[in-house]
Amino acid sequence: MLRFAGASAIAMFAISAPAFAGEAVLYEPVPDWVEPVELDAATIADGPSEQLFDWQHRLEGGVVRTYNDRIVRIDNPEALTTEGTVKFDWSPDKGDLHIHRFEIIRDGAVIDLVKQGVKFDVIRREENLERRLLDGRLTATVAVPGLKEGDMLRVAHSTTLSDQALGEEMQVVQYLPPAPWRVGVGRAIVSWPVGETISWKAGPFVDMPQPQVRDGYQYLEIGVPIAKREDMPADAPTRFRAAPLLRVGSFESWQDLSAVMEPHFTSAANLTPGGEVEALANEIMAQSNDPRTRAALATQLVQDEVSYLLDGLDGGNYLPQAAEDTWAKRYGDCKAKSVLLLSLLQHMGIDANVVLVSTRGGDAMPELLPLPANFDHMIVRATIGGTAYWLDGTSTATRVGNMGEVPPFYYALPLLAGGSDLVPMTDRPLDHYDIAMTMTLDQTAGVDLPMLFEMRFDFGGPASAQFERIVDENDPETIKQIRSSFGQDQFTGGQVTDISITYDDEKALGTITLKGVADADFAFEDGKVTSDIGMATGDATFAPNRARPAWRDIPVATRGPGRNRYEVEIILPDGGEGYQLVGSPELDASYANTRITRSASVEGGRVKVVEEVTAGLGEVAVVDIPAARRNALQLSKAKLSVAAPGTVRWRWELDDTELRQRTAKARAAYSEVVEEAEPDDFVPLMSRAAFLYSIYDYAGAVEDYSRIIEKEPTADLHLIRADSLVSLGRLDQAVEDIQAAYDLDPANSTAYYQAQLLARLGRSGEAIELLDALPVGDDDLDDFADSRATVLGIAGQVESGLLLLEERLVEKDDSSTLLNADCWYRGLHKVALDSAVDQCTRAVERAQNPAGVLDSRALVHYRMGNKDAALADLDAALKLQPGLSNSLYLKGIILLEQGKREGRQALDAALRQTPELKDYYALFGISPAS
Repeated sequence: MLRFAGASAIAMFAISAPAFAGEAVLYEPVPDWVEPVELDAATIADGPSEQLFDWQHRLEGGVVRTYNDRIVRIDNPEALTTEGTVKFDWSPDKGDLHIHRFEIIRDGAVIDLVKQGVKFDVIRREENLERRLLDGRLTATVAVPGLKEGDMLRVAHSTTLSDQALGEEMQVVQYLPPAPWRVGVGRAIVSWPVGETISWKAGPFVDMPQPQVRDGYQYLEIGVPIAKREDMPADAPTRFRAAPLLRVGSFESWQDLSAVMEPHFTSAANLTPGGEVEALANEIMAQSNDPRTRAALATQLVQDEVSYLLDGLDGGNYLPQAAEDTWAKRYGDCKAKSVLLLSLLQHMGIDANVVLVSTRGGDAMPELLPLPANFDHMIVRATIGGTAYWLDGTSTATRVGNMGEVPPFYYALPLLAGGSDLVPMTDRPLDHYDIAMTMTLDQTAGVDLPMLFEMRFDFGGPASAQFERIVDENDPETIKQIRSSFGQDQFTGGQVTDISITYDDEKALGTITLKGVADADFAFEDGKVTSDIGMATGDATFAPNRARPAWRDIPVATRGPGRNRYEVEIILPDGGEGYQLVGSPELDASYANTRITRSASVEGGRVKVVEEVTAGLGEVAVVDIPAARRNALQLSKAKLSVAAPGTVRWRWELDDTELRQRTAKARAAYSEVVEEAEPDDFVPLMSRAAFLYSIYDYAGAVEDYSRIIEKEPTADLHLIRADSLVSLGRLDQAVEDIQAAYDLDPANSTAYYQAQLLARLGRSGEAIELLDALPVGDDDLDDFADSRATVLGIAGQVESGLLLLEERLVEKDDSSTLLNADCWYRGLHKVALDSAVDQCTRAVERAQNPAGVLDSRALVHYRMGNKDAALADLDAALKLQPGLSNSLYLKGIILLEQGKREGRQALDAALRQTPELKDYYALFGISPAS
């Protein structure tokens, strides 16, 4: 990593050439070259707390001098804490730190702390050592004595700065804070002798004045804050979103900069004949004659055998460590690693040179003033067979199979003896996958029963390096976290039964292999049973916002490079008979520098899908945005699913024996996860309980939910256990659970459930008392009326219940919920049937999901003796919602009454799901023929 010396968000940044240096703080008057600011002490008590921010830079004789004068008002205790300690950093090998003013202004009087003998302490503190950054900077710090709320604090200091690497060249980078930042007086001045070749540039979106000549110097002065910045869209290229900076320097061109920097790196890469680094190169050459393989092995050596440490001591920010020193120390920064790699490649006869790059905002590089400060990183360019390979010694996992990847830096500046212009780092498709996923889903149990899955993820490139650490450490807790996240993130109800993590060092390939169980991937919608199997097109979105006038000429940045592959195989139920692909099985389309391909087929009882997504680094020009948006929209609609035949068998249609057989593997998988779970991890137990509930093993579900409730009770858990208990006919216990749920979360809906169960147990008085005590708001009146009417009806007060619903319908006669409640009540109690069908039809017409309302109307038809009409409504309801147990139960009753044997099948399917239906309907005199 290249580092520039100095610079905070509201400070300056400056670098230059030969000068003196020291580790002691110097106390001197304001230098003659500075144009000081004097503020009237009587007026600085007003306005913003920041009263003065004055930056001044002088470039002269190869030295950059930087001066800063600041006055801040201590308005509150927080400011007293923040401003009560003053500290400045500087690089002693490159220059000095001078303190010119250190004052407290109180009630118009100036307290000169320097005259009082207050001194700064000097400490060497490597604050970023944990990030392997040893920059050699010193910190001068002091606690301001006697500072009080209401005071003004004024500190003026300057530094001299020269960088051993730049010779007589100089540079300054100054941040220009924009509004709404406030300051009483703010300015930035850069000056240099008339006749000195100095260039300047500010941006982005900064208006620059022309320099003025005074006393033989050019003065470039900008008042701050500058104008408020226009917000930029997050998808704009970085050059539009960069901080506003003023850049000033003596470099005439990129070639000039390249030529100035080059000798240091060429010298550092020279090897001693017969030395250790030369021997390393010879060892690599003995392993292969292929220059690409040699380059990859050399890069791997530097990445793996030399740790990262930025050593900024003694001019190290721009001066590289010698290659042989780097190998001897086994540590170095990006410059040291690049020089070592360069020396290896050159010895092997590979055309290579070091290049400067920017890891952030590289797209702006051609628009910037040529300065070393524009760069923060160094890598190596190796040209083999006419192809440029960009090799980064500080990265990881570079191998011959992936070293063709072009990092997203946009431009590089090669350091060549004759100088060089910027060269584009042209993006190209990856020759490896970042992620390659292979997945097999065993759905043979049925479209609505759990599936078994096997998955494999191969991670290539730098992303694979983490797997080497995971494999080496073999930490059970890490494995557990990965196991848990993969199961639940990939599938609903997903639980991993087996996981394996490996790392192939030769290929730099990290692999995760998983096996497990999850909910079925098929869903019923619009009368069809389908499973969505298109993966990449769901992420095909491109909707840049360019509505603001200031944004209309801004292109859209695209991320890259990237390449992922997804391969899915689904083993279908019933040998795949009747299953078909719906959508776009073949696809090759692009949008916004992204290409998606797909190939899918159904054969041999299996669905196979292969998709690839390739993303390119770059931009979408404004003129191309509409087309890219249309292409993305079209791709997002290129869905693919596998559709089950209409003859599919649902789980409620299977007898107990077949259901057990089909779910045996899933049951075993869930149980395996439960047994291996930590005592305090209830997620596997929750998944198994939900599975048991879904296959109507209510006793098993109660047992699992009980284990969880014993340790971590929640209202939802009590309620779902109550549902299971009701299905088992254990209403008394269900009432206890519902009461426990209400105690944890006193929701009215819970009380309504409780009241209806109490009524079924013959405790209608308690139920009415419970309902009447509830705090019922206006938006809860419909459910309250429905619940109270139900209780009254069960208690034998049928007319009272009907009247309650009718009174509520007077106020809300268009409510589908109320209309359905009224329809159901009339059918259930066989009351007011003369107008019931009309009420039911109104409910059907207003319902968003009419399946339940059709079931209510079918009951009315049945009570009126219109069995054919009832069957028609029941079939319509079941078409919308297969397995609706109420409809299956009533349909079975009607078919048996009509002498049709299939009625028994319908009854069995209904009671398999909802065993309590028999007793519930019997309350109202509805029972199947014996």
